[in-house]
Amino acid sequence: MSKDEVLTQLNRKEISSRQAYRMLYKPVKERKPRRASFVKLSIHVPESAGVNIFLKILFLLPIPIFLIKWIIRKRTDQVISDQFQLTTGELIDLISIKGLLVNVITKTNERIKIKTI
Repeated sequence: MSKDEVLTQLNRKEISSRQAYRMLYKPVKERKPRRASFVKLSIHVPESAGVNIFLKILFLLPIPIFLIKWIIRKRTDQVISDQFQLTTGELIDLISIKGLLVNVITKTNERIKIKTI
């Protein structure tokens, strides 16, 4: 049905305004987030070049997401954060979303970057 036909039916009061709105504007479908496959880690510790080189070599390749999920599920009894009310299930859902970038800077200037691919 064309826009003009819907508006003429609305003008003649054959259909309600709510029905006309539904005919004119289709509901927008929500896009589901894509699932991540890998996690890329980058850790930088200030004033220790040897440790930084070791960590860069250790985390050179991305880590498969199923390994991280397996490690998190093993530690279900531990508290994740005192500041945030975050369960392990919610954490697993968060790291499963593709394109997530977390940048953590601590008080002692250690930097941790987590990126999901």
